Amino acid sequence: MIRNNSEYMLEDGSPRYGIRTTGLEAFAEAPARPLVTVAQTADAAAQLDGAELKLAAEHRYILDRFKQDAEVISSLREAHAEELKLAEAAVEARLGSPWTWMSAAKRSYIESTIDDAERAGTMVSQLASLLMSMGISVGSLVVMIGMVILQVPPLPYLGVCLVMLLVLVPIRRKLDRATDRTTLPHDVSKDEAQNFWDDIVNATFLAVLQNKGVEVDLATAASLTRGWNHTRYVSTVAQELRSNHAAPRT
Repeated sequence: MIRNNSEYMLEDGSPRYGIRTTGLEAFAEAPARPLVTVAQTADAAAQLDGAELKLAAEHRYILDRFKQDAEVISSLREAHAEELKLAEAAVEARLGSPWTWMSAAKRSYIESTIDDAERAGTMVSQLASLLMSMGISVGSLVVMIGMVILQVPPLPYLGVCLVMLLVLVPIRRKLDRATDRTTLPHDVSKDEAQNFWDDIVNATFLAVLQNKGVEVDLATAASLTRGWNHTRYVSTVAQELRSNHAAPRT
């Protein structure tokens, strides 16, 4: 049945419900907006700390399956050398050199652990754990020196050292974790730093191209942003775990 009354039809004769195909030319002709601004990726990278980046580095092998990315990125860089220089300049202006960025990320993590400890009121307990750890070290050294002075035979000497090792190592490990809140790996090597820095440049490079109206297909855009997206995802998971916001599995 044809529904031509006012309930189903608009004044211009088009259906009130359903998909309208007229008046869409402006949307079809409008250029696609850039996925990110030129500075957005570098700004986000500057917020990451050493522990988050180290975790991303340890899981970077996941990207090895995308072997075509390097060739695609290299070809695009050669074809748009001017835009690449703009991207590198933008990243360097925000992050500095790769090693400067990693040093800042390391300091950020250490400072955050100190701030967390102060807010949680654990500085006193950390001091107590530190004194206990130092006491164990001094006590162990005194026992070993004493046995040497008393000329304890080698076999009993080794036996006592082995017992001390088995008993004290777990205790020392527990005390060290209570004392040093920077025990998460947060030292990123120069090679890892360079890889991360290149990822930021690639993602920024895409933004530069898009802002200049250069058409980049979805597959190439994915290659340019894959490294940064991986780092961003891993860092997000790390933040959730460290803030205890991760939902427990059922």
